[in-house]
Amino acid sequence: MLQFLLLATVFLCTTEAWNKDMENPNLYQGDIQLTPQEEERLKNKMSPFGSIKDKRWTNKIIPFVIDNTLNQTTRQAINDAIADYHTYTCLRFVPRINQPNYIRFTNGNGCSSPVGMSGGVNVVTLGKGCGDKGTALHEIGHSVGLHHEQSRPDRGRYVNINLNNLDPKYNAAFNFDISREIDSLNTEYDLRSMMHYSSEAFAKPGLKTITTVDPKNMKYIETYNQIIGFSVVDVQQIRLMYSCPAGGPLPNNCIDKDKTADCAGWQKAGYCNTNKPYMYFNCRKTCNVC
Repeated sequence: MLQFLLLATVFLCTTEAWNKDMENPNLYQGDIQLTPQEEERLKNKMSPFGSIKDKRWTNKIIPFVIDNTLNQTTRQAINDAIADYHTYTCLRFVPRINQPNYIRFTNGNGCSSPVGMSGGVNVVTLGKGCGDKGTALHEIGHSVGLHHEQSRPDRGRYVNINLNNLDPKYNAAFNFDISREIDSLNTEYDLRSMMHYSSEAFAKPGLKTITTVDPKNMKYIETYNQIIGFSVVDVQQIRLMYSCPAGGPLPNNCIDKDKTADCAGWQKAGYCNTNKPYMYFNCRKTCNVC
């Protein structure tokens, strides 16, 4: 009985499959801030994004400031996310002195960022529900120049978008359109990307808006990939985007994070199917979701 109670306590502390704070109906695709020019393109039934090449950060240097409006937990999450960018890419984040183009991390309504260097200040909001490292990685990814993975023109070969399951307060074209201008630099479509929506994104309760063409791959989008961190393809794409030198370490997320957990025993008990949010985060290797 004691063992059962301990297991129950652990499993009550689950990780959410999708961060609902990234579903802002007033922002493009829930978390992307558009410039006036991009908004005009959207109004004209065009993809809001032109070439991202002219929106890359100069010399791979990204000045930044962190507002005092953010609590210590969020500030640490930002610093931890920046450390991962330093480990896996050639981008370098430096405290701003007087550089005209920079990122300002601030409190705000949900989680949001522009895509690419917008000219002047890139305001990255990490409000309530967004103060974790994974969300910081995702929003910085937008500022670096990454789009949502499921916006790629080739997504139809990998995922289905189920608009009938969309929460009616969201506009289907607004959230799930394809951006023809996206250049993924010949990297493979990545269901494990930190930039990929979860299967439950913008969905009515209990339903899924995204399913995989191959049902065996559903496990990759049934968790909130941002909490896992960079995928290998995320890193490869950033390195290509910024012409980073060849080589360097790659992230390894195919591990069981919870070293105290009985992942093998819980797998045998069926928890990989009945408690996916927790198991897909803490027992990824055992549950074979990597």
